[in-house]
Amino acid sequence: MDNNFLFFDIDGTLIDPKTGSTPRSASDAIHKAKENGSLIFICSGRPYYEIQNSFGIERTGAIFASGAGFELDGKLVLKRVFTRELAQAVIKKAEECHIGYNLLCMEKGFSDQLWHNMVFDRIRDLPASIANRILVRPFYAVGNYPMDKYEGEEIFKINVQYFPDSDRDSFIEFVTPITTYVPVNSQADNSRSGAEISPPDVNKGTGVLMVVTHYHGNMENTYGFGDSLNDLEMIKECEHGVVMGNGQQELKQYANYITDDVDKDGIAKALRHYQLSE
Repeated sequence: MDNNFLFFDIDGTLIDPKTGSTPRSASDAIHKAKENGSLIFICSGRPYYEIQNSFGIERTGAIFASGAGFELDGKLVLKRVFTRELAQAVIKKAEECHIGYNLLCMEKGFSDQLWHNMVFDRIRDLPASIANRILVRPFYAVGNYPMDKYEGEEIFKINVQYFPDSDRDSFIEFVTPITTYVPVNSQADNSRSGAEISPPDVNKGTGVLMVVTHYHGNMENTYGFGDSLNDLEMIKECEHGVVMGNGQQELKQYANYITDDVDKDGIAKALRHYQLSE
């Protein structure tokens, strides 16, 4: 029998944003699906240094940086990174347009001063215990090296942040024909919008194809679980696209199945619906 391939986004899908943890019902159901022969993959926009956590599940491997990298058993199998010229062009345009940026490399990330200030402004007024816990997370501790420390490491993805005085229109007009551009909104404050920028023709859907091709698998046996617009290509590429009840409305129109919210056993209910955890 052919293996089933299960692809899980992290934030808002595996992880409940209210608690910062994976519901026990999801962990148990995924464990049972794995026992039944399914191959389990994280499929995340997070960089490599942010996916080392197990996130409460037993996984086979991971797609990271929105499809730019494929990790299996702790080893990088495939990657699709920015050319130096393209990365430099995006960075230069961001600087011209007063837009903050964060470069996601393999082992660390680098941010300009605008991005750095934005991150620390968000945590400045939090209680010290919470702020300290945030600061030790890899994204903050490892993902915000200053740009003067950047020495030409390969770039898997570029995150950008817009501000009231950013020339957003000029930047978007420049980058959309030459990159994969996915707009995002901060869950904490929808007025603080930004985007995830990947190399051309790189997205979570192409990440799914990398995995299934590696295993010589069957696309009919693919299941993608997500909640936000950077999951769109994964949901469309997989034969069975599952959107969480707490997912974005724009994404739900592409779902084969809409399950419950992450904190209402949404993953477990979806796996039961497809008889993967029976």
